[in-house]
Amino acid sequence: MRRLPETPPTIAAEKLFLAIKLMENQDVKAFVNKATDEYYHWEKVKHLPIPNGLDAQDAWAAVKVARLTQRVTLPLVDHHGRPFHFGVHGMIQEQLHEIDRWSGTNLALPEVPGLGSQASRDRIIMNSLMEEAIATAQIEGAATTREVAKRMLQTKRVPRDRSERMIANSFQTIRFIKERIDEPLSTELLFDIQQKITEGTLEDETATRRYRKTTEHINIVDTIDGEVIFTPPAADLLDARMKLFFAYANQTEHEPFLHPLIKAAILHFWLAYEHPFVDGNGRTARALLYWYMLKQGYSLFEFLTISRAIAAAPAQYYRSFLHSETDDNDATYSIIFQVKMTKKALTDLRTYLKERQTQQGAINAALRKVPGLNHRQRSVIEDALRYPDRLYTFQGYQAEFSITYVTARNDLLALKKLNFLEETKIGRQRAFIPVEHLAESIEAIGC
Repeated sequence: MRRLPETPPTIAAEKLFLAIKLMENQDVKAFVNKATDEYYHWEKVKHLPIPNGLDAQDAWAAVKVARLTQRVTLPLVDHHGRPFHFGVHGMIQEQLHEIDRWSGTNLALPEVPGLGSQASRDRIIMNSLMEEAIATAQIEGAATTREVAKRMLQTKRVPRDRSERMIANSFQTIRFIKERIDEPLSTELLFDIQQKITEGTLEDETATRRYRKTTEHINIVDTIDGEVIFTPPAADLLDARMKLFFAYANQTEHEPFLHPLIKAAILHFWLAYEHPFVDGNGRTARALLYWYMLKQGYSLFEFLTISRAIAAAPAQYYRSFLHSETDDNDATYSIIFQVKMTKKALTDLRTYLKERQTQQGAINAALRKVPGLNHRQRSVIEDALRYPDRLYTFQGYQAEFSITYVTARNDLLALKKLNFLEETKIGRQRAFIPVEHLAESIEAIGC
């Protein structure tokens, strides 16, 4: 994590009045519009080419005046009782529109290319859940490879260390929150999420299902030089502050209208700011974002791996919080980052589905030559063609397709007999992997 951004200069009253007058100048207006749409922090604005006749502080004052016109105050306050706020600007609106087109409440999943069959949707959901679980744990320091982690989840192998336990917990938590979307957010639900997230990973196992104590001092420090860059609100204030958090989360009407993803991003930011737990705050906050969007009917969020997009830009993730805290409690920076990451996850999904659709045609042509396969076996073969190193077990196959152990056993042994899978061992457990040159084996059976 990089050190704290420079705090923007305080704008004197006379500077604000001058800024309002300056907005009549088209060059200044263009500069302000760009800085506002892109939502630059002071540390960026001061290095931009400034319109003639202005200094950096004049330009910053003009930017702040423009942002004030769309400011919405939040019930979240900082250590000094000063409220946080946000604004929704052009770039956010455009990206929210794109997100709504793909994941809005009226989306019919069967019409989405690549999601035509239940088996295909189930497979993609399972893959997305695994990817999200791995990424959200890796953001918090889980040290293992994606391949090893996915194999652990697929085979239901017992985690070997804390990193693997973090990933397994995240996987179970993401599945768990789908069962709780009809509930209001409460202390009990939040504690349930944090407990599942942290089970078996805490140095102090009593630090679950409770807020941090006054004797538990939590600071966020710079990983390079150890400088404290954030200290959350005092622990003895948490009960009262979290009541405000739950009230806001369960509020159904907002004036002005608040897009669900904006509110989900605010809930993510708010929980991260309160940092109510000894451990698991980040993972709980990200799980809460998914919970809220699924609760609002955005069913395509089951297929998204937002944390993978975040894990690819961790410095930007943390800096979005720091920008919010240093710039007059402006939570817009964090909201913009979350909206961008959601759009990135949607773009990744669309690319994946397009590739899947192309590959599906070739796979189906080959599989049509193989009689007697059920939809589960066809799904496994399709998966094996894309991931030749994948492992399959009776137990994992049974859980994935919600079938009996006997049916799972018969399906996989039949694929072995057809020379599509070969048997191996994971400890004492029987497992199966795709045969080398699987496509050629399919072609040979079909001839």
